Amino acid sequence: MKILLVEVEGAPLHQFRDEHLEKIRSMAPNVEIAKVSASDLQKIESELEDADVLAGTLWAIPPIHDVKNLKWIHSFSAGVERVLTPEVRASDVIVGNCSGIHAIPIAEHILGFVLIFTRRFYKTFRNQEKKVWEKQGDVTELRDKVVLIVGLGHIGREAAKLLHCVGALVIAVDQPGKERPDFIDEMYLLEQLDEALPKADFVVSCVPYTKETHHLFDMAKFRRMRGTAVFINISRGGVVHEGELVEALRQKVIAGAALDVTETEPLPKESPLWEMENVIITPHHSGWSEKYMDRAVDLFCVNLKAYLQGERLPNLVDKEKGF
Repeated sequence: MKILLVEVEGAPLHQFRDEHLEKIRSMAPNVEIAKVSASDLQKIESELEDADVLAGTLWAIPPIHDVKNLKWIHSFSAGVERVLTPEVRASDVIVGNCSGIHAIPIAEHILGFVLIFTRRFYKTFRNQEKKVWEKQGDVTELRDKVVLIVGLGHIGREAAKLLHCVGALVIAVDQPGKERPDFIDEMYLLEQLDEALPKADFVVSCVPYTKETHHLFDMAKFRRMRGTAVFINISRGGVVHEGELVEALRQKVIAGAALDVTETEPLPKESPLWEMENVIITPHHSGWSEKYMDRAVDLFCVNLKAYLQGERLPNLVDKEKGF
């Protein structure tokens, strides 16, 4: 069996180290491992000729239009939208992901976003740049604030748990069949999102990006939110109608936004979001950590063990649903 690993040059947090390769080999001593740079498309194409497994971070794996001998594509990210080409969807190739490894850093990122707004750091940081000493009379506390988590997967649950620990009241929206954890005060179905939105001081999008969630958050949703509410997106940019988010912020329909993802990445320099004082932008790195690849390889090996034993992958992606 041959595993093709694709990595991005210049991204040390997402590169395969020797200890990672040894861990993979320990799961399958006879496996052949080829490691290729994402920028070397000709080499990738050549190595794919006899590869059984293709693995790498989402932005490292090129779109696959000829599945050749491939049996399994594994994204070292949670997202798989680049991987799910029409050819892959129609083939017998199974798709796996690393859903779950990002929960801790992204939950902490969400907490950071929330504190930036409750403690008005977004104002004091900008005043510091201008050397202005100005106390913020509208600082407030996170305790007893209502945070709505939309999407209760690994990330949503970890964020809810962390926010609950610091005194926030956490409510959540998810698909049917989920039991309410002790750290969540109220649960709603996705079809009840409009009912939940007016209750929240912070609305956090943690849903996967699918056809059903495309532009889930539009002006109609923003108008359901409190005028003092802050919208946070750590899922995918396409979940939000960005033009209508800009208008909602301009018209003060909502009080602010914190975005780790945008519809177009990198965010174009002409985007008005850059200039808005009540907007915080981070460059899609909320899931990054020095532990990223350690966790990703550990999870890949769990899935590799199942694959070698002919069992269902623990992180198998439903190619129709997209997650």
